Amino acid sequence: MAIVLTRLAATGSNLPTAEIIFAPNRNLIRGPSDTGKSYLRDCLWYMLGGDKLPKTFPESEGYQSLSLTFLSGNCEFVVHRGLAGGADAVFVREINTVANVAAERLDVNTGELLVQLSGAKGKKVLRSTSEKGDITGDDLRHWFLLSQPTVISEDGTSGTGFSATKHISSFNLFLTGDDDAGIELRKTTAEVERIKGQLSSAEDGLKRIQVGLPGNAVRDDVAEALEHVDTALSAMSSHYEARASQLKELRSQITTASENLFQTTSAYGHSASMVERFQLLDKKYLSDLQRLGASSEGIAFFQALPETPCPLCGTPIEQQVDLKELNPGRPQRYREAIAAEAEKIRILRCGLLVSLENERGRVAALKLSEASYSQELATLQNHEIQQLTAIRLEFSGDPKTLAVRRSELSAQLAIFDEMERLNAEVDRLGKLKIRPHIRVNRETGAAALAVGKLAKALLTEWGFTSVETVVLDPAACDLVIDGRARLSYGAGKRAIFLTAMTVAMLHNSLESNYPHLGVVVIDSPLKAYADPTLTDSNDVALSTVTDNFYDWLAKWEGPGQVVILENEEIRAETAKVLKPIEFTGTRGSGRTGFYPEGIEGT
Repeated sequence: MAIVLTRLAATGSNLPTAEIIFAPNRNLIRGPSDTGKSYLRDCLWYMLGGDKLPKTFPESEGYQSLSLTFLSGNCEFVVHRGLAGGADAVFVREINTVANVAAERLDVNTGELLVQLSGAKGKKVLRSTSEKGDITGDDLRHWFLLSQPTVISEDGTSGTGFSATKHISSFNLFLTGDDDAGIELRKTTAEVERIKGQLSSAEDGLKRIQVGLPGNAVRDDVAEALEHVDTALSAMSSHYEARASQLKELRSQITTASENLFQTTSAYGHSASMVERFQLLDKKYLSDLQRLGASSEGIAFFQALPETPCPLCGTPIEQQVDLKELNPGRPQRYREAIAAEAEKIRILRCGLLVSLENERGRVAALKLSEASYSQELATLQNHEIQQLTAIRLEFSGDPKTLAVRRSELSAQLAIFDEMERLNAEVDRLGKLKIRPHIRVNRETGAAALAVGKLAKALLTEWGFTSVETVVLDPAACDLVIDGRARLSYGAGKRAIFLTAMTVAMLHNSLESNYPHLGVVVIDSPLKAYADPTLTDSNDVALSTVTDNFYDWLAKWEGPGQVVILENEEIRAETAKVLKPIEFTGTRGSGRTGFYPEGIEGT
């Protein structure tokens, strides 16, 4: 897609609207000096996303804002922006022939919108030999809004300074439709310094790890020694595993014997404790029988004693105690109870003696079992010791010594590996730190020939019939006419030749569906050529070039929109067809300038 300018307007409080209505294909805004033609180009630059504010002068006082209307596809866009600066406001509405559709504000600035509408969104251009970026509105304005100083400038068309590389890249995008996404970038100074730092770090690391190697160490020798140590350790490990499998059954038997011995010892201790308890209980039973026998004998002795009065006072016994105590049957009952208790104890003791004898037999049996298990366990343990001793005698090497040696050799081999890696890194970084000169070779042959052919046809139509060859130099973004660079000509021809290239680029890009703004604005392409002191050629009459140029513009039907701002007079018959916007510069005679009261100095 592309855009078509339709209206530029300035508004202010209680002031008439100043506006320019653009025709869809060709526009000539003509008038003498100081009528505001260059001011219009500055306003278009500003309204299409530029930062430079339009100049102020007495007639512009009171005007506060500008609006620019343009079409793209089936949409109408309106950009509003204050003359004092600030952000822009972009509105869009779909063109509907049935009913008016309300405009909707877009959340995008004018530069981004123009890049999108020109078909250049996402295209990459070189900002420098070390950086790529997206194309911006500045590239569109630079190539398609030409100021009067630009058309006669002796500087290259790409400009000067840091933006020249970007402008060359965008020119080739408009020329061929291909961006620079695939071009290899040159490293920046910061990247080279970073690589140098990495290189220095790698070299220091290489020196540092070399300290850990013996002076006469060779990688192959270290690897071979490590292999021998691994072989010895592997053989030792395999033999130990074989012996371990043999010892496994023996140790299982030892475990079983240990468990049996433990259980037997525990049972023996328990039985011995029970024997001691039974013996203690037997002694208690004997003591109880003796005590009960003594008690029975004492009661019998008491019964045999006669009843006598108190030897001191002579009181009879009947008066001294309870008569119930003198009952002769009570001591007898005591003796019977004692006899019954003694009999019970004798019965219990008989049972105890049987249990005691059984427990003593069990203790004897457990003691024999304990001795047997102890002997078996001792035999198995001696067998285990013999096998372990045999294993140690089979190897002359010490596994611990071999393991330490293996660690040392592994560390040395790791150092060799790290040295190899660091040497490779040093070589890689050494190559990366070099900043080779990168030649940018863009394929522009067919497109450059087409633009050169179109430019020659334009120059011929404008009256430069003596021109034989016109070639586009994509590297310089400029024309070479008859073997001479455009900048080698005088100011007048420089302006006209640049105009021819700009219009040819417009035609070629739109015909080929390449990215392009769709409109070119050229300020004073004929003015310098009209001045005899700045004219390089005497073979073409001034009036012929001017008249031919206006005749061509009157017949221009596209593709694209051409806006010319010019001072030179136009023939009446051409003006009837072209219908230019005329600024008179004289108050009271036609349209004075862009602003209703005219302009004094632009």
